[in-house]
Amino acid sequence: MSVPALWNLTQENLHAPCVVFDVYKEHFKHPTDGREGDFYVAHAPDWVTVVPVTRDGKIILVRQFRFGIRRLSWEFPGGVIDEGEDFLRAAARETAEETGFTGDAPVPLGSAAANPAIFNNRCRFVLIENCVRTTETHFDANEEIEMKLATPQETLDIARRGEMEHALMLAALAKAVLLRPQLFAR
Repeated sequence: MSVPALWNLTQENLHAPCVVFDVYKEHFKHPTDGREGDFYVAHAPDWVTVVPVTRDGKIILVRQFRFGIRRLSWEFPGGVIDEGEDFLRAAARETAEETGFTGDAPVPLGSAAANPAIFNNRCRFVLIENCVRTTETHFDANEEIEMKLATPQETLDIARRGEMEHALMLAALAKAVLLRPQLFAR
C-alpha cells in the first residue's frame, strides 16, 4: 500500500469573504501523476473549547441556537481566539463572557483540526477547574445562551442522548475523560 502524496498548492484566490471565515479557491496539483483541481477551503482563526469545572465538581454547559443545524445545542463555552491572543487567555475570556465564571489557570487538553477537508484551522481544548461565578456575562451580538451546571455523569448522559452533537464539543469531552478520568469517576 502506498503512502498518499502531499499535493502542491499552485494558486490561491479569495473566493468569498465571510463574517467568521474567508473562503479561498485553491488550485492543487499532485506531485507525481499530474492530477490537479480546484478546492474550496475556509480560512478561519483557531477556536477554543473549554471544559469548565466548578469547585464542587459540576461542569458548566451552555446551550444556544446553532444556525447550521437550526436547533439548540448543549456545548461547552468557547469561541474564536482573537488575532495575537494566547489560546489559554482566550479560554478564560470566553468562559467568563459566556458564563460569568472564572477559575484556576487554564490547562491545555490538546487540539484537533476543526474539519480538515474544508477548514484550515484548529480547535484548542482547555480545562479550567475550581470555577466560581465572579462576573456578569457578555454575549456577542447574536448570542443567546442558557447555562447549566451538570454533574459529570449528567454531562455524559447529555452526550449519550445526542443533545451534545457538536463534533468539537464531543472531542473536548473525550479529551477531558481521557486526560482527567477522575473528574468523571462514578
